[in-house]
Amino acid sequence: MSHRQTETRERPLLKLLLGSVCISFAPIFIRLADVSPDSAGFYRMMFASLSLLILIKLRKENLNMARRPKLLLILAGVFLSIDFMCWHRSIGLIGPGLSTLLGNFQIFFTALFSWLFFQQRISRLFILAVAMALCGLLLITGGDWQVLQPGYKLGLLFGVLTALFYSGYILLLKQALNDRSAQGVPSMLIVSIATTLLLALITPVTGGSFAIPDSESLFALIGAGVISSTIGWSLISTAIKQVQATIAGLVLLLQPTLALIWDVLLFDRPTGPMEIFGVLSILSAIYIGTYRKESV
Repeated sequence: MSHRQTETRERPLLKLLLGSVCISFAPIFIRLADVSPDSAGFYRMMFASLSLLILIKLRKENLNMARRPKLLLILAGVFLSIDFMCWHRSIGLIGPGLSTLLGNFQIFFTALFSWLFFQQRISRLFILAVAMALCGLLLITGGDWQVLQPGYKLGLLFGVLTALFYSGYILLLKQALNDRSAQGVPSMLIVSIATTLLLALITPVTGGSFAIPDSESLFALIGAGVISSTIGWSLISTAIKQVQATIAGLVLLLQPTLALIWDVLLFDRPTGPMEIFGVLSILSAIYIGTYRKESV
């Protein structure tokens, strides 16, 4: 194999790796921003919208799109808004690592909805993956629901709801992108604008403020919008179709894994052997679930 061929094959994988790293910092940026959960979502998507618009202008991409995918993308933005409302609350209650790990349970909800609405098969391997994920979660939480603090329980619930609404977002986005008129980056711009507008309406209703108290919060919100959203999404969306499905699923596990590592390093999250084993069980389950879905 020539050097040029090797380089061509490695470039999409490198983009996928870099994209996963960028997105892994999203919960860290949200944790560092001293604003309300819904305000954080609003600013994240506002900065993402602005940077996506600049990227589209630089690439000279076409913003024209058929009506149906456009409506699906707006609806996807609604689901993403609710996802952010749940996820950002979960980050504050149980930390960036575990909340992100729970958010990746979307793979199971996505498969369930695909079975219910699109008649996709659910295999025994997938059922095993669900069991592994639940066992891993029990190991992380200690297995005794009664002794957990109310705030921790609420954080776990918000984490599961994050996965539920994110799966709805994923399915709607896929349906929209099936239309030839819908391109990746312009589609994400529509989602971002819809999410920004909805969270702009929701933030004052839920008692949030649009005030950014300090420069650290401002830079964290810009990081969440530009680095984690625009750069991360763009790298992954342009590379994922060029990488073998099983490898892509494995690489994308970097996102929750790194989020947990950043949580331990930056916020001193206590992590014992049982928690580590639980995390490994969940990551393995998510990978099996990803492989099952891609092989259908």
